[in-house]
Amino acid sequence: MGVKLPRKKHSIIWLSLIYRLQKYIPISHKLKLKIFLNLEWLFDRLAHEMSFKSYAPLEHPMRLKSKQFILDNVTSESKVLDLGCNLGDISFIIAEKAKEVIGIDYNPRSINIANKRYQKENLKFYNIEAYEYLTQNKEQFDILILSHILEHLDNPKDFLIRFKDFFKEIYIEVPDFERYYLNLYRQNLGMHLLYSDDDHITEFDRDELRALLSSCNIEILKSEYRYGVQKLWCKVSK
Repeated sequence: MGVKLPRKKHSIIWLSLIYRLQKYIPISHKLKLKIFLNLEWLFDRLAHEMSFKSYAPLEHPMRLKSKQFILDNVTSESKVLDLGCNLGDISFIIAEKAKEVIGIDYNPRSINIANKRYQKENLKFYNIEAYEYLTQNKEQFDILILSHILEHLDNPKDFLIRFKDFFKEIYIEVPDFERYYLNLYRQNLGMHLLYSDDDHITEFDRDELRALLSSCNIEILKSEYRYGVQKLWCKVSK
């Protein structure tokens, strides 16, 4: 939901001061643009990280939007695997509605926290290699959750091809490189600060992610682009 603003805005003294002073700095417009883009990137990242310390884990606005999107597509009969579940926030949300949820993560500390923080009869967490779990476990799953996983992988296509046939549907959430126009400026200027996390290998634009999924015979059923992320609900084509 947007906001309605008065035509006359509150004066921001420090912004007005910086705006006036920068006119007299004897450097090119392009260099000024680079400086301001770097400052914007820095404060955007700090603000985003601080937001997760300011909200309870399940009350963060981004988490609430993901919750709404996911639960609209999960049924009471769904058996769900949350791969790379981290501290279990998404797994717990899905367990509100799904028949069964398994959260898997390679980090034993994260799984220990998840097991202590979230306890439900239909929810379990394991510190195990995901492909090993799927091949050794006879249990069949309906939905694979990939929330902020693909952007960390060296070869997301190989990963998707390896895992997709164990599931009927896949939920994918990744950062949206096209979340605003400033990334286009950074890209055109050849700047290094293009990522939203220093552990990311790929920051997908929307066409790129669609093409990746198509090449893996994964069909997008629903999509949403909000709060700087791409959310896609997909069907696996056999």
